[in-house]
Amino acid sequence: MTRNNNQYDVAIVGFGLIGQICAKVCSDFNLRTLVIESRSNVELSSNAISLDDESSRLLKGIGLYDSIKGFLNKPDFTDIILSNRRVIQRNPVLNTDNEFPSISTFFHPEIEEIIKKICKADKNIDLYLDNELINFESNNNTVRLDTKKNNKLINFDVSYLIACDGSNSFVRKKLNIETIDQRYSKNWLLIDILLNENEVLENVFRQICDEKRPTSFISLSKLRHRFEFQLLAGEEHQKIVQLNNIQKLLSKWIKPNQYKIINISIHSFRGYYSKTFQKDNIFLIGDSAYQIPPYASQGLNTGIRDILNLIWKINLVVNLSCNKNLLHTYSLERCHQVKQTIKSSIALGQLIDSLSMAFQKNIPLEEAIAPEARDQAFGRRKSIQEIDSNKGIFSHSQSERIRNRRLTNREITDKADMACLDKMVGNSFVIFSRKDIKDKLDKNVYKKLINLNFKFIFDFKDLNTGPELSEYLETGEIIIRPDKKIYGLSSKNLNINQLASELLTQIQ
Repeated sequence: MTRNNNQYDVAIVGFGLIGQICAKVCSDFNLRTLVIESRSNVELSSNAISLDDESSRLLKGIGLYDSIKGFLNKPDFTDIILSNRRVIQRNPVLNTDNEFPSISTFFHPEIEEIIKKICKADKNIDLYLDNELINFESNNNTVRLDTKKNNKLINFDVSYLIACDGSNSFVRKKLNIETIDQRYSKNWLLIDILLNENEVLENVFRQICDEKRPTSFISLSKLRHRFEFQLLAGEEHQKIVQLNNIQKLLSKWIKPNQYKIINISIHSFRGYYSKTFQKDNIFLIGDSAYQIPPYASQGLNTGIRDILNLIWKINLVVNLSCNKNLLHTYSLERCHQVKQTIKSSIALGQLIDSLSMAFQKNIPLEEAIAPEARDQAFGRRKSIQEIDSNKGIFSHSQSERIRNRRLTNREITDKADMACLDKMVGNSFVIFSRKDIKDKLDKNVYKKLINLNFKFIFDFKDLNTGPELSEYLETGEIIIRPDKKIYGLSSKNLNINQLASELLTQIQ
């Protein structure tokens, strides 16, 4: 829908998958949202291929997961193999304590088309297609947007501008934000195929240590599959995409009469991130802020984590009149984690290259690659996503064991053993405790918490608490942020009133 009043809480530039998810999260927080997209018919991308359990968890929370779950594929396992098909590392894909598969794969255009339609029907989202952002200016309270549609200028005033406009971001370039190069720059050939009926390929997410060229094979559904080939130095793009060359690359796995090619593209992957993800009232999300090498397919998941971190903070400022300075914690909290994700992806690429070289030279793999290197690059990447930080909206009185951890959905389950933490918490701050803590809080502190829509949960008689939450509750009360990360835990040396007061000083 379109309104005459051109004032919005949030403007999102770019209506790709990240822009769509960002718009839906904004709507979920009741933020009046403008989306600007320069093309009238948004070209559906094929770059993203997977969601991890945290991304699925967010999509479930904003009502998108049920709409797309029929198009999601759960691989049987992830693995790293040599070109002779010897398995180096294999992990089954299981449901995590968030009650979603550790990885789900999909065909990007199908998912994007579904979410686009949902956004178009959302009353909180105004979509302006074929409308190009040509300039913007920010002051303390407003971002003025100048857009052009059919040679006609249209102006908007918004409180916050979010750039989801990709790796060639107009917003980032105009802000002149410096990027930090992590020294990875390679071209990859992406091929999506559709199997003929009755043909079968393995349902896997696979990294292949090919001594000639690193390769990935990912099953997207029963019949749709993705092959990714790293291009070699000097290879001409026009030649490599010719049908006979494509068929030759695929011939190790499948014959030409068994499939139909549905997409061919060459993508330039780099490893870099912006020095800051924010300037004044303007924020960078996803590819507009960084690029992640393709190994382990973390680009979309990292962008979704950006959204998960930022939008609840904008809600605090816009709808709950909190101090806008708290928004600076977005860049503080995300930059370091993105840097670590890029390093982990590059490490996986280096691991694949090293394994390939060892195989080619007939060097024992145990001598060439230490097991901990494999864990760092591939098997333990989730621990990198949740790396501890002493910055941001967290209690600075906490140990590293507590700070910045996200509680899983199964830390609270009902009598039917169904996870329900997310349902109970919603988009709010929550204080979990064994008993009602109202009398432990100063009246003024309690009133402020109520005005911030805090939830107080202390009755667990019909519920089960998981081992982590149970352990914390034995120590004291625990405050959870809207993104389900632990703000802090009270103790003998830090009572709940002091902990809550510390939080209030950070956000009000």
